[in-house]
Amino acid sequence: MGVPLGWLTRRQDLGLRVLAGRGGLDRDVVWAHSIELADPAPWLNGGELVLTTGLRLAPDPAACQDYVARLRKAGVTAIGFGIGLSYEQVPEPLVEAAEEAGVPLLEVPLPTPFLAVTKAVMERLAQQQYEGLVQASRIQPRMTRAALHGGAQAVVRELAVSTGTSAVLLEHEGRVRAAHPPGAAAMHDDWVTGLGGAEQATASASCDQDGVTAVQQVRVGPRVHGRLLLVAGRTLTPVDHLLLGHAASLIALEAEKPLRLRDEQNHVNELFLRLLLDGTVPAAVGREHLSEAGFPVRDGIRVLALRGGSPRQALEAVGTELVERGLPLFGRVYESCAAVLLPAGHAATAQTVVDGARARLRPHLSAGLSAAHNLDAGSAALAEALNAASVARTRGGREVVPFESLAGRLLTALPETRRVLATLAETRLTPLAAHDTAHGTDLLVSLRAFLEHNGGWEAASAALGVHRHTLRSRMERVRSVLGADLDSAHVRAELLLALSAWQEPGDGDRRG
Repeated sequence: MGVPLGWLTRRQDLGLRVLAGRGGLDRDVVWAHSIELADPAPWLNGGELVLTTGLRLAPDPAACQDYVARLRKAGVTAIGFGIGLSYEQVPEPLVEAAEEAGVPLLEVPLPTPFLAVTKAVMERLAQQQYEGLVQASRIQPRMTRAALHGGAQAVVRELAVSTGTSAVLLEHEGRVRAAHPPGAAAMHDDWVTGLGGAEQATASASCDQDGVTAVQQVRVGPRVHGRLLLVAGRTLTPVDHLLLGHAASLIALEAEKPLRLRDEQNHVNELFLRLLLDGTVPAAVGREHLSEAGFPVRDGIRVLALRGGSPRQALEAVGTELVERGLPLFGRVYESCAAVLLPAGHAATAQTVVDGARARLRPHLSAGLSAAHNLDAGSAALAEALNAASVARTRGGREVVPFESLAGRLLTALPETRRVLATLAETRLTPLAAHDTAHGTDLLVSLRAFLEHNGGWEAASAALGVHRHTLRSRMERVRSVLGADLDSAHVRAELLLALSAWQEPGDGDRRG
């Protein structure tokens, strides 16, 4: 934004007269600066109207040419020479040097103070800023209406038309979602391709031989929905940047609407799931609510539990995966674990949902899946899923562990109970292992067969390949070594659990 030099020369109250460089009167003045240094170039940024009385300027051609060349290199818009103080007239060598260099040279009459010129520039800049704000205030409602009636594509079109530029909306992955003019994405393919996979700051701008490009992230909080590009063959004004930011906000809000509604629905579903799994909600009421939410309950329910990383992030990732499969999210956090309700008939879906969540989050997620249950057994399903997830974590694999696969092995699969059983095995079975080693007997093997066949002599002896009288003799020896009553159901259960732990990996030297 600047003041056209021609506008200044037409101000009759200033009385400025153009002496050289008339072809540059369309240039903009960004500031009027009074400076009397012999070489003011190091203190200039470009675009200034340099005001001087020639106090340190020698009137010879070489000095004038050097002075103009330095100012031209610094990018000044024009030179304003005040007469009546150091010089009665503008030195002719300065006029010739300015004309040759194409730098506009203005004569500032003695009655016009430099302050008046600076003030005129400053006031015009302020007026332009105000006009820009008024213009933006008129365009912004049009953009808002476009967002309400036509969505993101209408906002992009309104932004491009209002600013006289090209606008391109990229999705977060880099795909073109909308562009105006219609061929804008192809016209600026280098920019679009370059931004496709790059992480961008919230707002940035770049300039090259093809023009200026401004990039604005379309985001709400940590959630990024894409990037909005504004490409122009001119310098972008503050109004352009203001409208770009407004358009990005409207597009972000338009993208957030379904997500916010989904977040609110997920919160309600979370509260319902807590009541369902706690047994507070009757099965009939639960069935009605789940059906209305689009959750199939004909075959019952399962619970999927995930351990690892942030359980809240895991819930969000799983929710996204379920939405893509047409299922609502009923999930909440239990014991630092993400628990999600699944239809009983969707057991196979569990693995694909977990794989999708892993791809989105990239942490190591361990997952367990309960057996199918009726709605009135939600707490049992939750306990099964949490136990299965604990087993999955110890195994370290990527497969979802179904609770059904743990039948008869759950106690030895969990680290907490395995430690207790290992202690029990060490205490109860070491005497038998020592006896077998010392005497070459098979008391451990015989005890296991006896217990696993529920004390049935015929079945156990057949499994061992020995006569039943031989097995009876061995069991009497076991009673003697352990000092245990094998007729007691509690003693038999304890010894069977000890034997299961005795077979765990890492105890290979004690296998019976």
